[in-house]
Formats: sequence, C-alpha cells, structure tokens
Amino acid sequence: MLYRRVALITLFFCLHWLLLACGPVTIKDATNQSYIPIQGWVLELHKDVDIPPRRTRVFFQEGRMLYGINDYKPHCQLRVRDISEQSQSVHADRFSIENVYGFEGDIVSSDRIRLAAAGDTVIAGGGGSGGDNGESRLMYFYFMGLHAEKQSNVTYLVCGGALEDPAFAEYPTIQEIRAAMGDYATLVLPGDAN
Repeated sequence: MLYRRVALITLFFCLHWLLLACGPVTIKDATNQSYIPIQGWVLELHKDVDIPPRRTRVFFQEGRMLYGINDYKPHCQLRVRDISEQSQSVHADRFSIENVYGFEGDIVSSDRIRLAAAGDTVIAGGGGSGGDNGESRLMYFYFMGLHAEKQSNVTYLVCGGALEDPAFAEYPTIQEIRAAMGDYATLVLPGDAN
C-alpha cells in the first residue's frame, strides 16, 4: 500500500513538471506582480558592443558593460558563438528572441573537503556539495536564444538573478533586466512602444 502511494505521488510530481515544461517560459513584471511569456520578444541593441579577444561574452550590470560581475546583483550577458583571437563587434540591431529556457545554477557551495587516502596517495576527493554542514547559493538564469539575419554569430542573452540562499533565489524581473542593460539595450515586449 505504501509503495503504491509513493509511486502515485512520484507520478503526480513528474506529470506536474512535464506540464509546466510544456508551457511558455514566463518572466515577472514587478510593477503589477504578473507573469508574462518571454518568447516572441525583441532585444533592441542600441550601441555596438565589443567582445574581447578569446572570449565569447560581455556582461551588463547596473547599466554598465563589464568583463566581470558582482554575482549578488542581477546581470545579463550577451554571447557569441565563436572564439576569436581578435575583438568581435556586435552591432546595434534588433534581435528576435526565438527560444527561452530557465536554468538553475548552484554557484557557491562550501562544505568540508573529504579525502580518501591509501598511504601517502590521495585516491579520491569530495565535498563542496552544500551538505548538512555546508552553505549553498543559487542563481536562476534565463537563456534567451537570439536571432538577427546579419549577425548569426550572436547566440544568447543570458540574464541571471542575484546569487542567494536557495530559499530566496529568484529569476530576474523585467525591470531588473532592463536596469542591468541600461542604455545599451532594451528588452521589448510585443505591443510595447519602446
């Protein structure tokens, strides 16, 4: 009897997650506390952006373009496909957002490191899993697939919320993404006048 209940509950949760995965990815609009589907939006890049040599992304946080970020504040990344020995320019353009998915990143975990040793040789190591004695932090990201006819090397706008304790971690809101991008770009919803 207990086995049937556990199996039924497991089936229920699997079906619940599958049904959620079938729907569109939504983003929170903090002005009215509603959730809006992201797919079909447009990223308007207002300024040319240079990706440094041997890199595939540039960061945006608090309206500034950066090459590193403060993980404890919302941010975005503009990504390109190819790594180059020269700087790459992404030109001002309109990028349609073709596909969107959410991602949970376990960014920081601290726990005691455990080592298994035989004599003077370390055989295996473990830890850092945020277990019983450890600390764990999560960051939630949106990966937004970008498309522009003349700039096929531009692949994603990735926007992450603040790095937080798992109980408080959230995806970034529309307003946080817009604040991160500043004057460089605008995330435009269908029907927006922006």
